[in-house]
Amino acid sequence: MTIINVKKEDISQAYFDAQDLKRTLEANKIDKHKRVHGGSDNEETTGDLIENILFHIENMYEQIQETNSE
Repeated sequence: MTIINVKKEDISQAYFDAQDLKRTLEANKIDKHKRVHGGSDNEETTGDLIENILFHIENMYEQIQETNSE
């Protein structure tokens, strides 16, 4: 496994940008649009995609917290 150094500030910025994007998608009612992946429709929506992004950002932040507390 490759280990990379990521600053907490970078994770925080990505998280809050993703939150802003989520609110923007919802406000413009485009969070229910189907995701296009590899040129074909998918069951997931744009809202699902942003939720996945937020999940992974939160997971990275937790890993950083755990590493720093060791």
